[in-house]
Amino acid sequence: MKLKIGQISQKSGVPASTIRYYVNEGLLPRPEKINEKMAYYDESCIDRLLAIQELKERKYYPLHLIKNILRRMDDGLNLTEAETIENAVFFQPEKDSGSLLTKSAFLAATGLTEDELAAAERFGLLIPFTHKGDRPLYNREDVRAGREGIRRLLLLGMKLPDLSFWKQYGGKIVEREMELRRKMVTGKTARENIAITAELTNVGNFYRDYILRRLFQKRVEANIQKSLNKKTAAKKRGRDL
Repeated sequence: MKLKIGQISQKSGVPASTIRYYVNEGLLPRPEKINEKMAYYDESCIDRLLAIQELKERKYYPLHLIKNILRRMDDGLNLTEAETIENAVFFQPEKDSGSLLTKSAFLAATGLTEDELAAAERFGLLIPFTHKGDRPLYNREDVRAGREGIRRLLLLGMKLPDLSFWKQYGGKIVEREMELRRKMVTGKTARENIAITAELTNVGNFYRDYILRRLFQKRVEANIQKSLNKKTAAKKRGRDL
């Protein structure tokens, strides 16, 4: 069934101006134009609009991620299947969700100054969740990084350039993981690709944290043992005198 934009808007709850914007951004198919003032949309646009609003308003996905999900739906996947990768990579638990913050709201939430934020982003210690045009937008994970990470490090007297190795080596880990993923999904169907990528993401999230934490623990343990050995050797020398 073909519907006018007003009917689509009424049935979906999405304003006509937003529908036109989605069309221009490639999220909705262009309507069938009858003349300069009359155009009809396919009724399927209603379900598509509801999916867009769900992804945008509940999960706060930027439009380029939503467009990728819709592309998979166009290939025959349902919404649950199509959003599997984005959910694994980007979705924050309910306790961490919330509206995206502008720079001014982010600064107020973290206590950072503009100069401190600029330095943190320059050295790769804080990476905004997304951008709207050229304006960065921050999620709750970014707020935690700013408040519980950057701010506390600065209060300890840490120099941010000294921490740029986190992005440097983190980037190498991510590139290696992506290479492995490409090898594993070569020749797979779309559904197999999605399932493998989602599972690798979940395992990778766990394993990055695990291996770094365990390596840190072992280094601290080795330092403690080294210190104890020095004290034992010093006591032995004292007894030998």
